[in-house]
Amino acid sequence: MCDKDLNKEPEDGLKNLLIDDNSGELLKLLEEKEALEKELAALKEQHDALYSEAARIKADFHNYKRRSESNLKRQKDMIVAELVLNLLPVIDNFERALDCDFDKESNFYRGIYMIYQDLLSVMASFGVTPIKALDEPFNPAFHEAIAVETVTSADRDGKVVKEVLRGYALNGEIIRPAKVIVGRLNEEEVGNDE
Repeated sequence: MCDKDLNKEPEDGLKNLLIDDNSGELLKLLEEKEALEKELAALKEQHDALYSEAARIKADFHNYKRRSESNLKRQKDMIVAELVLNLLPVIDNFERALDCDFDKESNFYRGIYMIYQDLLSVMASFGVTPIKALDEPFNPAFHEAIAVETVTSADRDGKVVKEVLRGYALNGEIIRPAKVIVGRLNEEEVGNDE
């Protein structure tokens, strides 16, 4: 029995010794695990910071791109508006020439008319449209009154009775208001007619 106890003791001692050896290794592994977890946490934090910065840079780039496109469009519109403003007197002169007493069937008149129509088509392709004025109610946003003319009909009161110079809009914005004569009802004449 004694021998059995002796045999057990060294086994227990060996186990204790192995446990002691494993605990050192276990502690080392736990420390390594803890160090790796800290490193992982630091890397996650760095990843999150870099991801946030990348998202911010991406948003900044999209904003820059949108601003650049907007600025480019605005510059293009300004250049077109300046060109149109310089061409409007030419169009006005074509209209004056077409209003003269020409033989409407002559080749000269038809040639002038074709050039005028081509010019209007080019202007329309850039978003330039004439402002309708004749027989429209006077609107200071679209019309510039240069005179008032007495009218006898109440339905013409406050309406444009004559367009002196055509107005134009570029992409819906007025670049030149129409110069017009506005009808004003003469109350005295209407009262005398009754």
